[in-house]
Amino acid sequence: MEISAGMGLLIIGGAFAVLGSSLGALAQGIAASSGARELSRNQKTFGKTLVLAALPETQSIYGLLVAILLLSSSGLITGQVKEVSVAAGLMALGAGISIGLAAPASAIAQGMAASAAIGAVAGNEKTFGKALVLAAVTETQAIYGLLVSILLIAFSGLLSETMPNIPIGTGMLGLAAGLSVGLAAIGSVWGQGIAASAAIGVVSQKEELFGKGIVFAALPETQAIYGLLVAILLITFGGFMGNISDIPLSVGVATIGAALSIGLAGFSALGQGLAAARGITNTAKYPKSFGHGITFAAICETQAIYSLLVAILIIAGVGLLDGTYQTITLVAGCALAATGLMMGFVAGQSAVGQGMVAAQSIDTVAKDPKTFGKALAFTILPETQAIYALLLVVLILISLKLL
Repeated sequence: MEISAGMGLLIIGGAFAVLGSSLGALAQGIAASSGARELSRNQKTFGKTLVLAALPETQSIYGLLVAILLLSSSGLITGQVKEVSVAAGLMALGAGISIGLAAPASAIAQGMAASAAIGAVAGNEKTFGKALVLAAVTETQAIYGLLVSILLIAFSGLLSETMPNIPIGTGMLGLAAGLSVGLAAIGSVWGQGIAASAAIGVVSQKEELFGKGIVFAALPETQAIYGLLVAILLITFGGFMGNISDIPLSVGVATIGAALSIGLAGFSALGQGLAAARGITNTAKYPKSFGHGITFAAICETQAIYSLLVAILIIAGVGLLDGTYQTITLVAGCALAATGLMMGFVAGQSAVGQGMVAAQSIDTVAKDPKTFGKALAFTILPETQAIYALLLVVLILISLKLL
């Protein structure tokens, strides 16, 4: 059987889904090794620690599910092979990337949190429920990736008997949707893993801080939600639910810029996770420091907001939101893709630097609240690079007459 380019892309997507999700084995190794270690400390908690160690398994199941959907819907499993266009193949690749990036990142972060939870439960069995919730929070990013993967498979036409005529521009748009949610999930869930692990440690000592621990652990998830939002915007307004025959290749390439902008900015959650972890730790020592901790941790999210703005400006600028696609050249589309890459990278590393300062500021202000204003000034300094990048993006969009 001769494999077409579209079918080749689909197979790569399926392989990527399983390959990425299989990294959940590393996460289970992290959690299970903690479980084995704690046996010598408290064998009575074996059942509960085994449940915690099994948590990262689900992400691997998500990847396997997507791979099976791709292979079966294309007819490779049943033997009734369909003719898969390049555009449909690109959307299938986007589906594989979505879960293939989101699932392993989620699993590794969950492995970290589950490891902390196992230690907490071994020391205080009553904390099992609360520790389980905090460890489970890190799975939501994988669920976002699974959702987008299924949507892309459905709208590619692979699940229907007759494949629709999808232009390559729409295929690129589907690839962008997968990149958006997949990349954003990586930084988001790793930051959340850091915060959730710290919260589990605190809650094991002071169960009354569970609610505040959830608040700090939830903060780094917003970046993943931004990535999901951009993916949904692309799917909703990109013609999947209407006329898909008018999206030119240049517009599809431009949407890669929107995906890279918000996807790479998801790494800002690493900075936010560092600050959030320090926030919950100091709240346990200094209860009145909760508000200041939230403030400093929230500051690290502004760069992701800048990147979300850039992603929306690109999507709107090329006419996806109103269906009047701009006539831009392929070179302009590539320029927008590069612009999004620049914004996402700068925003991500700027926020990580800011998170380092914010974490130290939380320590300082917790000990002496009078230092809040000055500590805030230090924390804001690493944000300037993201502002410069945002300014450059606006100038580029104006020069392309998209603003």
